[in-house]
Amino acid sequence: MSRRAMQGNQRTDDRSGQRSAGPREAKLLGSRAKLALSLLLLLHLSAVVVEPFQLFSRSPRRLSNVLTPLRSVLAPYTEFAYLNHGYFFFAPEPGPSHLLECRLSYEDAEDARVRFPDKQAQWPRLLYHRHFMLAEFLHQLHIPPVPPEVAVANDPLAQDWKFDRALFERIRDSMQRHLEVRFGATLAVIDRLEHRLPSSQEVLEQRLRLDDPALYIMLPDAPLDPMMPGPADPRILYPAATAEEVGP
Repeated sequence: MSRRAMQGNQRTDDRSGQRSAGPREAKLLGSRAKLALSLLLLLHLSAVVVEPFQLFSRSPRRLSNVLTPLRSVLAPYTEFAYLNHGYFFFAPEPGPSHLLECRLSYEDAEDARVRFPDKQAQWPRLLYHRHFMLAEFLHQLHIPPVPPEVAVANDPLAQDWKFDRALFERIRDSMQRHLEVRFGATLAVIDRLEHRLPSSQEVLEQRLRLDDPALYIMLPDAPLDPMMPGPADPRILYPAATAEEVGP
């Protein structure tokens, strides 16, 4: 047999061997790739679903005990992929926004006030957005002070109340200390403001502007009053005081 014929037979044998082994290897690799891809898709879809599901199943006091373990496992991925943003911010209707009114006291100067966020004083817009998120964050953490008769109780609800109140105070006090250093003040006190949206009647008939001072409500930091309409929204309806903005 000639050398050319032998080489041709060898190439034919090689191709047949490759054809016989190739499909099995490709099938095995394909199955593993499909399994890995399916697991990744399942992980991503779970992370996408768990965040809005958590918001739908939460109560005014706590998150759902069913979703909390799953949310804890998926938290690193949801935070990395930014899947934990708020789903109820613009829907079904935009609610009121919240601001921080900061009173600054000085030993050798008049007292001043600074408001966060303030799009006129805080530029670029990213800085304004950061202050906006900090104000909303502190407002969401707010828990009224624990009454003395509740503070001595040992039931779980009282313990949760005291824990949540202590968390709010630690974060609020940290912000106040930062303001004292930032503006060189001897004392900084943070009050919460609520900026409600005007009704259609107020806009059409009263020509009320979105930034009208009457739309700003000072939210108290006081124990719940049993004479008030409801404990879910304890607030005093009076316009917040205006003051000159303190420059950076």
